[in-house]
Amino acid sequence: MGRLLRRLGKGRRGRVPARGAAGAGLCAALVLALPGAATAAGNGNPYDFAEGARTVDGARSGATAAQLKTGETYRSSLAAGDGVTSYYRVELDGAATAYASVVAVPPLGSGVKAAAADGIAVSLRDGQGNQCDAERATFRSGSYPRPIAVAVERPVRPGGLRCQAAGTYYVVVERAAAAGSSERDWGLELRVATEPGLVSAVPGAGARSWPSEPAALPSGVGARRSGGTGFNDARALTSGAWKDRIGPGQSHFYRVPVDWGQQLSLGADLDGSADGGARRGVVPGALDMELYNPARAPVATKGATYSGGTTSAAFDPLPPVAYGNRLLSREDEAAMGLAGWYWLKVTLNPAMVGKAGGLGMTLRVAVDGAAKQAPDYVRDPGEFQVKDADLAAAERGEGGAEWDFGAGSGSGSRSESGTGSGTGSGSGPDADAGSGSGSGSGSVSGRGGASGGAVASSATSPGSDLMTLVGVAGVGTGSALVLWLGAWRVVAVRKVRRAQG
Repeated sequence: MGRLLRRLGKGRRGRVPARGAAGAGLCAALVLALPGAATAAGNGNPYDFAEGARTVDGARSGATAAQLKTGETYRSSLAAGDGVTSYYRVELDGAATAYASVVAVPPLGSGVKAAAADGIAVSLRDGQGNQCDAERATFRSGSYPRPIAVAVERPVRPGGLRCQAAGTYYVVVERAAAAGSSERDWGLELRVATEPGLVSAVPGAGARSWPSEPAALPSGVGARRSGGTGFNDARALTSGAWKDRIGPGQSHFYRVPVDWGQQLSLGADLDGSADGGARRGVVPGALDMELYNPARAPVATKGATYSGGTTSAAFDPLPPVAYGNRLLSREDEAAMGLAGWYWLKVTLNPAMVGKAGGLGMTLRVAVDGAAKQAPDYVRDPGEFQVKDADLAAAERGEGGAEWDFGAGSGSGSRSESGTGSGTGSGSGPDADAGSGSGSGSGSVSGRGGASGGAVASSATSPGSDLMTLVGVAGVGTGSALVLWLGAWRVVAVRKVRRAQG
C-alpha cells in the first residue's frame, strides 16, 4: 500500500508512467474493495497547514523540547488522553511582546466523539517555571470536533515583575478529554510572533465608549467568496456582503484587514431549508462564529439556533482598534489592541446533516472609520499592521477553498483565489451577482495536510496521497471494473508473449 501511495504521489507531480491508465483502474478496484473507503473522505480534516511548516515533536518536559523560532510556523501533534502535555522551547528577547498561538486540529467525522469541555490548555512559562500567561480553548456548547485556536502572550511592560527578561521560554500544550471522547491524535499548528516595543510611553486606555447598537451591516446578496479551510488559506474580505455555501461539520475561515482606529462589525445569515420548512426542526448552536485577532487570540464568539427559516447572527459591538484597548478589563475588548488581519471562523453544526446537505450563507462585513497613525514602534511591526498589499489582497479576495457538500462531509478540496466586490444584488439563494466577479481562479495551493492520520483534502498537500487514492475510488464501479479487466488483459497478453518468446 505504501508503494502504491508513493506511485500515486509521483504521478500527481507529473511523472506519469505510460501504463498509468491501467494502473489507475487497478487502484480504483483495490480502493473499492477497502472497508470504509467510500466514507474516508468525510472522516478527515481539510485544515490547510502553513506552506513549508516544519514538523516538530512535542516533548514531555522542557529539557528535551524542540525549539520554535519566532516568525515561523510549525506542525506537531498531540496524543490522545486527558492531561497529555507537550513542551516546546522558544528564545525571547527582553524588548518585544511575544504571542504564542496554537491551533488544534482534531479529526472529523460522525464516528469522532467529543465533549463540550474537550480542548487544549496553553501556557507560556519562563525558564524558572513561572507562568507568564495561560488560556484555554474548548468546543464549548457544541460538542463536536472542529479546529480551535488560542494564544498566550508575554508582554514587556515598564515595572513588570516576571517574564520580562531575555532567555528561554516554554510553550506548554495540555489536552483535555472527557471520558468517552475519541482517542485519536490531534494535529497542532504552532507559531510565535513578536510585536516590537514603543519609542515613547505606552498609550493610555483605548476608547471608553462606542455605539452599543450593532453597526448597520451591508445588505444584498453579494458576490461569492468561498471560505478557506484554516488560517493559512482564509478567504480575504473587504466591507460588503459575501455569499458562500457551508456543509454540516465544515469550518470556513475568512480574514479582514483592520487598521488602527477602525471598527470591525460582522454578521452572518444562514439560508432556510430548500423545502420551505417541511423538515423544520430546531438545532441549537447550528451556526458557530468565532473571531480571532492578528495574534490568533480569540476575540468573541457567537452562535445561532436553526429552526428551518433564515438564521442570523452578529457579534456585539467591538471597540475600534487601539493599542490602549489591551488595558481594558473585558477580554473581547482587550483583544482589539492589534492592527492587522482579523480572522473569522464559521462552523455549521454536524447535526444539520438531517436538515440539508449544505446551506447558503451570507457574510456581512463592515470596517468603519479612517485608518489612524500607528503607535510609535521602535521597528517595523511586521504582521501587526495593515499594508497596501493586504488591502489589495482583500479587494482581490485571495485565498479560499473548494468544498465537498456530500451529506455529513466536513472536507474541502483545494485552495483557490478569486476576485469580487461585496456589493450588489442577485436573485435566488445561490446568486453570485455583485459589482464584481466572485469566482475563483482555481489555482491549487501547495499547503496542507491532515492531522493524526486524518485525510487531507488540499489537492497538492503533502498528506493528501490517501485522498488521491480515495478520489480514484470515485470512479463508478462499472468503469473501475472495465479498467481493471483491461489491466488484467494487458498483463495476461504479456505473459503469453514472454512464454512464446
